[in-house]
Amino acid sequence: MEVKLNLERLKKANLSPDQATLLFLMYYKKFDNIISLYGREKALALRLELTETNFILNSDGKFTETILSTKNVEKLFGIQSDDINFWEFYNAYPIKVGSRILRSAGPTSQVALKHEKKYLARVKTKEEHSRAIDALQAFVNKKKQTNSLQFLPQMETVLNNNLWEQWDVFIQNVGTEEQEWNTDSI
Repeated sequence: MEVKLNLERLKKANLSPDQATLLFLMYYKKFDNIISLYGREKALALRLELTETNFILNSDGKFTETILSTKNVEKLFGIQSDDINFWEFYNAYPIKVGSRILRSAGPTSQVALKHEKKYLARVKTKEEHSRAIDALQAFVNKKKQTNSLQFLPQMETVLNNNLWEQWDVFIQNVGTEEQEWNTDSI
């Protein structure tokens, strides 16, 4: 995972790089990364320092139950979750294959709304969103090419397991391999 820190914003918010990194990892709920990076004691000490800022609303109880001010954290890191259009992702996936229903057809159904909530909880940036769409489309296209659409998982499985992250390997930059072969003139 890559963490980009804007030093001007950190200075303005009066945060250390460690505090900002902790906030970033807490926002994305990467608690294993926090423990491996800081250890329990230092992570707790950093959280304690952050309780006096406007980034942590409540730090009572377990570390994993810390309540962040998502608005302030998103502003600090320039996260624009409003730009993410779940329906682009959802509509890139087939509704059904044969008689197997893979996802809901209507955007107002309870299932579709549940899927939207899961997706937006996992995909936080526009870059992640675009990568997810590209990976999903590449995977579906690969299944079409191999005539194996019947083996597509249901949308619930895709969302529960973040399968688009595994499908990155199917994204191809067509025409970029061996571009130099045609640059020599005779």
